[in-house]
Amino acid sequence: MFKSIKQIKSSFSLITTTTARRNFCSKKVVYTIKNVEDESKIKTNNEISEVEKLRKKLLYQSKERGMLENDLLLGSFATLNIQKLTEPQLRDYNLLLQQPDPDIFNWILKKTEVPEEFETEVLKLVQHHCKNDPLGYTRK
Repeated sequence: MFKSIKQIKSSFSLITTTTARRNFCSKKVVYTIKNVEDESKIKTNNEISEVEKLRKKLLYQSKERGMLENDLLLGSFATLNIQKLTEPQLRDYNLLLQQPDPDIFNWILKKTEVPEEFETEVLKLVQHHCKNDPLGYTRK
C-alpha cells in the first residue's frame, strides 16, 4: 500500500487539505439580491448602531470588573436594565464604569460621599437595584 513514510505523510496532508476545503466550502453562504433598485438601502445583519455597540460594551464591562462584588452587582444591573437606558444615561453609565472599582463599590452601597459629577440618575438606579437584593439571596 504505502512504500515509504513520505508517501504516508503526503497522503495524510492530501486528506486533511480536501477535508478542510470541503468544510470551508460547505459553510460558504451565497446571498443573492433580486429586484433591488438602490443597493444602499440594503442593511446587513452585521451593521449595528453606535448605541447598540455602546450597550454591548457596557454590558461586558459591567460583568468583567476587577472586583467580584462589582461583577455581580453591576452585571446583574446591566443585564436587567441596559436595554432600557437612554443614550444620555448610557453615557453617564459609561463614565461611572471608568472609575476605580473600590470607588464604584462604595458609591453604590452609599459608604462614602458621591462626587457631584457622578450624582446622576443612573447611579441612583444602580443604588436602588443593589438595595433590592439583586442576586436573589433572600427570596424563597
